[in-house]
Amino acid sequence: MAAQGGSRLGPLPILAGLLMLAGLAGLARGRAGSSSSGCDASTPACRVDAALAPPPSGEVAAPRAPVLEQAAACRDVGYLCADLANTDRIQLRHWTGFSGTLVVYVPRPDFEDSGNAALLQEAAARGLRAWNGQPFQILTDLRGDRSPLFAVRWTRTLPENRIGVARTQWSPQTGLKVVSIELSTRSPFDPSRINDPRQVQLTAAHEMGHALGLPHSASPRDVMYPSNTATSMSAQDYRSMEALYGFEDGTEIVRQGS
Repeated sequence: MAAQGGSRLGPLPILAGLLMLAGLAGLARGRAGSSSSGCDASTPACRVDAALAPPPSGEVAAPRAPVLEQAAACRDVGYLCADLANTDRIQLRHWTGFSGTLVVYVPRPDFEDSGNAALLQEAAARGLRAWNGQPFQILTDLRGDRSPLFAVRWTRTLPENRIGVARTQWSPQTGLKVVSIELSTRSPFDPSRINDPRQVQLTAAHEMGHALGLPHSASPRDVMYPSNTATSMSAQDYRSMEALYGFEDGTEIVRQGS
């Protein structure tokens, strides 16, 4: 029906009107379906980089740590970059947001006779305290009357011929956290033989190094060498720990040319 008292519309105004109506209808549909993106994670354009994704509800996103080139980052850092010989990229992880004294509970391995149990307890405590001041003050609680941040656990033997293991957790929000340090009381090659206290001391120092964030060293003279070959802590051990805590937690270092 034609409008009263008006002239007939030409084809161009009619087309413009139809396009406007179509636009309004699309806008209404978009508002009604705003909870759906129209794509899923299988669509490349819709994928979100995990590092850029929002944190889970109630968790604050940590700022992204820097990515550094090996040539700039690995000068005078001890063996901190040693793993770059075998991989293209490493990530440095350490404690963050902590200050004060780090209290570690070291119980006696009471399943051994009392004399050996006391010797092993004291040896483990000495090994942990080898890192005292590097970077935290370390207090070993031998009686269980303090509130420790973590504890040493004893077992007779460990799998894969190990004599110690550090169990840790890490996230960008919390930094490195220690679950436990586990030490064995018996030789993995002869379970009838008690481990030498000096060996236990060096093993405890090695595992405490991991608990604080250190990687393995390639030198058998360092306590962080994978096998228990060191006779004492080395200058390289202390230099590597100092260098580690000079970097921002989570810093990635990429191998030259990768």
